[in-house]
Amino acid sequence: MKIVELSNAQFDNFAMYHQLNNYCQTSKYAILMSEYGYDYDYIGYSDNDEIKAASMILKKKIGSSSMYGYAPKGFLVDYYDTDLLNNFLNDLRKFYKRKGFVFIKFNPEIIIGETSKKANYIVSYNGNVRIIDNLKQMNVKRRVELQEFDLLLPKFNAYINLKNYDISKINRNFRKKVKKAISRGMFLDIGEPKEMDIYYEFIKNKTKNPISYFRNFYNVFSKDNSIDMVFIKIDFEKYLNSVRVQYDHEVVANDKLNELIESDPSRRNLNAKIESDKRVQFFKDKIIKATDGLKKHKVDYVAGALVIKNYNRISIFSSGFSDEYRYLNPNHYLYHAIFERYKKYFNYCDLGGISGNFERTSQYYGLNQFKIKWNSNIYEFIGEFDLICNDHVFKRLIKTSFIEDEFNKH
Repeated sequence: MKIVELSNAQFDNFAMYHQLNNYCQTSKYAILMSEYGYDYDYIGYSDNDEIKAASMILKKKIGSSSMYGYAPKGFLVDYYDTDLLNNFLNDLRKFYKRKGFVFIKFNPEIIIGETSKKANYIVSYNGNVRIIDNLKQMNVKRRVELQEFDLLLPKFNAYINLKNYDISKINRNFRKKVKKAISRGMFLDIGEPKEMDIYYEFIKNKTKNPISYFRNFYNVFSKDNSIDMVFIKIDFEKYLNSVRVQYDHEVVANDKLNELIESDPSRRNLNAKIESDKRVQFFKDKIIKATDGLKKHKVDYVAGALVIKNYNRISIFSSGFSDEYRYLNPNHYLYHAIFERYKKYFNYCDLGGISGNFERTSQYYGLNQFKIKWNSNIYEFIGEFDLICNDHVFKRLIKTSFIEDEFNKH
């Protein structure tokens, strides 16, 4: 068997049907990353013209004269076939050493454990953990996560089984927020390329990437309908009508409490009147906001997301919402609406990374809880590895901090 170079069509045809297929191991992703300092190869491991393994490998210069490779979400190979895996890695190492590469980084999308709130976030590991030992025996280095979100891709991810998603079974507080959003006239709409600037406004404060990155990402993946830009919009006319009904209902209740206090000015009735007064003012404020919104636009954008569609799952690549309408909980409705829209066509939704630190002290506690409270499954992936092609230069790059600087996410 030998390492061969593949055309993008050959690679995509193999990757499409591999059990580890993912949107990073596609020619679309390679084309996207070529805009940001990477070149790329499509390689296969061939036995008499039959491809046994393959990978899209990004490549980039590191240091003054060295190169490194990166196979995002891992090589497409049977990690349980130890002979195939060992031969593939050895031949890959030799192939890229001749090209002046120091190492190839890879992070397979292989689940090694699962946890949940019910399990007190103790991870239950499966048989895939043995792959870690196999890789170490093949002289592959596993990177240790020193800080939360320290690796190129998150080590823990939250997933929703879309076929089982039911709004009535999620966190009670989330359920109330979603139902209120629906009653206030929110709805999901599919965006168009010209609306990218609107989407970017929702996420610009939590990304280092310019709008051109998201525009390129969308353009590349939309060529074969592998991505949607989704928006949550609010119909202010419906919102105004809804809040007026609530206001009128509370005013009637408030009047009854006034009458009751005249005959029975007990502490209990007085407290009930104070709380009702607060609700009357609350709904009055909402009527003012809804009226102002209706004057400006009948419909406005309140949240958005980029949703990648690949095989039997979707991935919420990035999302955000308007601070102006935060009080309407548009983010909760955004996720609910995405689950409802896509569960007819896909089995799973990848909510993206969460921290492996589930304590309240974690700076990502809020992020974790938001994703967990959708009744998501929490999976731990196998992690990040380096296939060393030139050990001497690799150690020198570590000493001179080139590798640390290249992959420092903090």
